[in-house]
Amino acid sequence: MRITIKDNTFQLFAQKAAYWVEQETLVIGDLHIGKVFHFRKAGIAVPAQAIQNNFDRLNELMELSAPQRVIFIGDLFHSDINKEWELFCDWRKKYKETDMQIVLGNHDLLPNDFCEQFNITVHQNPITIYPFTFSHHPFKNFSHENEYVISGHIHPTIQLIGKANQRLKLPCFLFGAQQALFPSFGYFTGGHAIKPMENDKIIAVVNNELIWLPNP
Repeated sequence: MRITIKDNTFQLFAQKAAYWVEQETLVIGDLHIGKVFHFRKAGIAVPAQAIQNNFDRLNELMELSAPQRVIFIGDLFHSDINKEWELFCDWRKKYKETDMQIVLGNHDLLPNDFCEQFNITVHQNPITIYPFTFSHHPFKNFSHENEYVISGHIHPTIQLIGKANQRLKLPCFLFGAQQALFPSFGYFTGGHAIKPMENDKIIAVVNNELIWLPNP
């Protein structure tokens, strides 16, 4: 599914990421590498295949989009170094020719040199590649009306309510007038139910498909 923002095209993927066509850039939010293993080590029953699920989807995205650049909009990592980190290092080596950058999130607590040794450029603050600003945290205020922010952190979900009051919570992309919220890429990362504003565009991820939802 494609969406146009500021005269630029984004290809949205059911793997919960987007490809900025004009800049050949893959944008991924909230991967949370290390979280599944961290929980399993603590005795929380998270399926082991959840770890491989993340890397399978990363590989699918790299093959589908063949990006020149990947931007992680925060929370690439989650915990102390564990087995998942080793898998990520192996994955990075597989795509060593691709420019990779991270805008740090609140869970990205590793020393910068950890990323730098794997040739991942670290940004302490949001970065702007006109006409978009990439940030981990959503903006509350905008410096000018033409600014458009792409952010993560929220792990947005939309709740659907059936005729018999059944409730279904789905991860989603939200595109507002000046800001987009991207779903959490990582498996087992939870989500926060959002309340869309008028004219917000909502695209939900349902069983590996994207569905454009009417704004409730």
